[in-house]
Amino acid sequence: MALWSQMPRHGTIPASSFDSAMAMKPVVLTVSIPATVLSCQVNSGEDVAAGPSPEVPELKNLDHYAGQWEDEIAGRPNVRRTELGEWILDGRFLRQSWTSESADDAPPAHGLTLMTFDAVGKVYRSWAFLATGTVIENEGTWDAITKTFTWGHRLVPTSETVITKASFTDDAVQAWSIVKTDNRDKVVREVTGRSIRRGAPILHAA
Repeated sequence: MALWSQMPRHGTIPASSFDSAMAMKPVVLTVSIPATVLSCQVNSGEDVAAGPSPEVPELKNLDHYAGQWEDEIAGRPNVRRTELGEWILDGRFLRQSWTSESADDAPPAHGLTLMTFDAVGKVYRSWAFLATGTVIENEGTWDAITKTFTWGHRLVPTSETVITKASFTDDAVQAWSIVKTDNRDKVVREVTGRSIRRGAPILHAA
């Protein structure tokens, strides 16, 4: 189940992963990151903060991703995917760690995503690090009326676009969709589902 076993859910889809697997989130960069360095910088329990930094009000919106979640993927009942969102680095970044397991022969997968708000560029940014060594970069926007994040990027080699939307109309549920369109805006791939919060909501006070 390459779509969800190999990809972060809220970001953009590398062309190779999407096309070869009908399976999952704009330029895809493959980099070599020593595991010890990554662990020290973004995976230390000592870095966990109480909540988003009050110095950047826009970070509050990313707090919707905080906590423990379990995904329900439309048409993929045999896949179990869980996520854990925590604030790190003095509340300036939200780290989302995820794992995916399938009842079929697909190997388990895991990775993490860092999200923040770029106060200079006035845009949300995310970087997903996959255990395969791939790094995926996205830009995002927040719609306060619909309580929806929209993440995406254009795939330069093909002029295709991948857009992920996550709506938080309920503190315990997020509905999401991932849509890939070609250079004529024709939908060529689409995945939908929802994530269920496990445990009490932990949205922090502003």
